[in-house]
Amino acid sequence: MSPEIKNRLANKVALITGGTSGIGRATALAFAQAGARVVIGDIRERPIGDEAPTVDIIRRGGGRALFVETDVAQKSQVSTFVGRALQEFGRVDILVNNAGFGHISLVEHTPDELLRRLLAVNFCGVVYGVQAVLPIMREQGSGHVINISSGAAMLGLPYASIYAATKAAIARFSEALRYELEDCNIHVSVIYPDFTATDLALEVTPDANRRTRTVRSLNRQGVEKYGHPISKLRSPEGVAQAVLACALHPRCDVYLSPRIRFHGLFRTLFPATVEREARRVKRSIEEFLAKISKDDRKTPEAPISENCGVAD
Repeated sequence: MSPEIKNRLANKVALITGGTSGIGRATALAFAQAGARVVIGDIRERPIGDEAPTVDIIRRGGGRALFVETDVAQKSQVSTFVGRALQEFGRVDILVNNAGFGHISLVEHTPDELLRRLLAVNFCGVVYGVQAVLPIMREQGSGHVINISSGAAMLGLPYASIYAATKAAIARFSEALRYELEDCNIHVSVIYPDFTATDLALEVTPDANRRTRTVRSLNRQGVEKYGHPISKLRSPEGVAQAVLACALHPRCDVYLSPRIRFHGLFRTLFPATVEREARRVKRSIEEFLAKISKDDRKTPEAPISENCGVAD
């Protein structure tokens, strides 16, 4: 990190949901290196595997960090998360709504419980975070809300229709919120990552029982074993640097690939191009799932309770 960036967020307090792993973890570390005091809200403090908790890494580096166990699908827990941050550090300058998870299956095989959980975590969790920080930011006279959407918001992603819908909802919610706050010195930004190597994805395994299982296939280890599912996966650290740059120089929308940026234009002017890409994505997902289905068939069933980020 360059010296001019290193202290640019000094005295700022940044709240990051889903900061235990993936994009959220990388963002928390990047913000701490830039001098911010970081508060992480997640359902678990330690990432999957043997890695140290994010807050421990920040503290060992001389930074200040706080972890608050938080399920963003529960409004009361989000309020507690924000309240603890205010109590500990006295202000809230940045909220990064990152917590979310993905699901891959045919729409008719999506269990009701999973449908509700996708909506509660991916969309309602963003709204709850905004509702909790806005009174504080209004009183301060400043603030910045950064919502993590997805390239899937720009394209009907086959086999991830509900996930894509929740990410599109974040985009329109953020746009409306921006207009509401345009006289309040509170910025609202949306980050649109493309396919990113994160720790977990939820997949309905294609067997007779249609069981929802947690698989570890959309991370670096999975790519090494099965190959890229659709395109080269972006690193969480790369996304985190884009989030940090947006925090330093607020922008309304940050697209992390030309493919995402121009989907809206292509949909209007060249609809056949978008249709071809959607079908290409569909074939790629089918091929990828076919490669992993035998291994993941033996994976124990997992509860639907992930606050982690997931590819795209």
